Amino acid sequence: MKTNFEFQLPKNQSSVIKVLGVGGGGSNAVNYMHSNGIKGVDFVVCNTDSQALEASQVPVKIQLGAELTEGLGAGSNPDIGKKAAEESIDRINELLDSNTKMLFITAGMGGGTGTGAAPVIAEVAKQKGILTVGVVTNPFSTEGGNRKKYAKDGLVELRKSVDTLLIINNDKLIEVYGDLTLSKAFAKANEVLNTATKGIAEVISQHLLVNIDLNDARRVLQNSGTAVMGQSEASGENRAIEAVEGALDSPLLNDNDIFGAEQVLLKIVTGPGDDEIKMSELNKIKSKIQQAAGNDVNIIEGVGIDNDLESSISVTVIATGFEQKIDKDPVKINLSDSNNIEDYITKEKVAEDEDKKIEILQTKIFNFDNEVLVQEISTSDENNINNKSFVDENKIIFELDSEIKPDHISNAELIKEEVNIDNPAVIIDEIKNEDNLSDNNFEKNDITDSSKTEIDKNVSSISNKSLESREREERLREISKKLRTPSGLTYLEEQPAYKRNNVTLENVPKSDKEDTTNFTLEQNGEDITLKKNNSFLHDNVD
Repeated sequence: MKTNFEFQLPKNQSSVIKVLGVGGGGSNAVNYMHSNGIKGVDFVVCNTDSQALEASQVPVKIQLGAELTEGLGAGSNPDIGKKAAEESIDRINELLDSNTKMLFITAGMGGGTGTGAAPVIAEVAKQKGILTVGVVTNPFSTEGGNRKKYAKDGLVELRKSVDTLLIINNDKLIEVYGDLTLSKAFAKANEVLNTATKGIAEVISQHLLVNIDLNDARRVLQNSGTAVMGQSEASGENRAIEAVEGALDSPLLNDNDIFGAEQVLLKIVTGPGDDEIKMSELNKIKSKIQQAAGNDVNIIEGVGIDNDLESSISVTVIATGFEQKIDKDPVKINLSDSNNIEDYITKEKVAEDEDKKIEILQTKIFNFDNEVLVQEISTSDENNINNKSFVDENKIIFELDSEIKPDHISNAELIKEEVNIDNPAVIIDEIKNEDNLSDNNFEKNDITDSSKTEIDKNVSSISNKSLESREREERLREISKKLRTPSGLTYLEEQPAYKRNNVTLENVPKSDKEDTTNFTLEQNGEDITLKKNNSFLHDNVD
């Protein structure tokens, strides 16, 4: 007896990977991705602007804050964007509950809807256990206004809710592609967003010979913070090295250095047959990544075949596990005022030491054998330390005479006997005023004017050296940044060093005199010697 069973496979089932564009910039990027196509993903656009939603060709659309904004935009106000997303939270939940395992959120930071709504959507997805990846752009510096501040605050909020964040700096578009028109600049930004999103999504969705699935991606991307992604193709004899170097040099991402990465997703795709990747090429690619990461990074690789590539090789690198880098706003300091610099350094030091314990070291005035004593005092309780003393870490070095007078030696021996106690626990008292000095047996010597001048010179010399060191670090940092971009490298190659350093060379006129000699040479085989019959050898023919 033969029985046939029919299985009804679900049709039009939602993909486990969704790409969601939030706001105007994010929706434009998703529209671009939808027209170009990414395998195995669903596209969604979310916006407060109803006109922009109607113009989109993406089939799945979510109107954010229909009652709050009445179909208009957020007016470049992130608070309105946040409230609009909270109003439409049920619709967002419905979308995410439809078989979603991984979510890409694309947005342009600095506006209203994208900046305010993206963190809300990311938080909902994270609470559902969905692997969430943010791919966002920073505004062009020429956009001005409050966009830069809004973008910075939005990134802080978004970073809290996503597993991985890729940041694309729009200003680098100008460095790489030159002076673009406005429409072409935004088109390039969409292209970079598409490359970053497609590169990660197809690592998971595309079936490979050595496959990478969602669990592999989760291991690398989950709670990983900032990510660096690069993709490149190459052909020829050195195609493996050229492709991986191109992937590691991704100038459009905010940070293209994978040094310090702990996890790497690696996708390698080649043509079929004889064009398939060789083991030696695979070893070269992985060795290059290990070298660039600077440590024993964990590499999860996928290798596949694509007939369209023919003899080329495509390499995609996604690196995570970096320390979080937060950009600080630039601080302007008047270099002509040394006090200004010292005040800034002092403020930075105080800010770093807030809510920390201060380790107080007892300094040695004389070369005793007593060990250094340490006492920790919490800065949180000011009342307990008002009458205590700290020894400041910043020391001013005074040059004293090498000779020690006999009366000083006797005082030193006396002090040594006094501090040689059984219990080494000592608390250093703070010297609040001159009255406290009377209780201590210190010898007070007047400082002459010449000594003060010498001290001032030493302090000034230290300040100048510190300033020169900082200027040198800034110059090296600028050169390093330029070397990472094609335009910067071209500038360094074409511009002579003396011009970059503003060195003016004197135009020395050519001399009219000719160099003459009374000697003549002759060649015997390979040897060159002076002629023996040279009548002018001694400048005396007689």
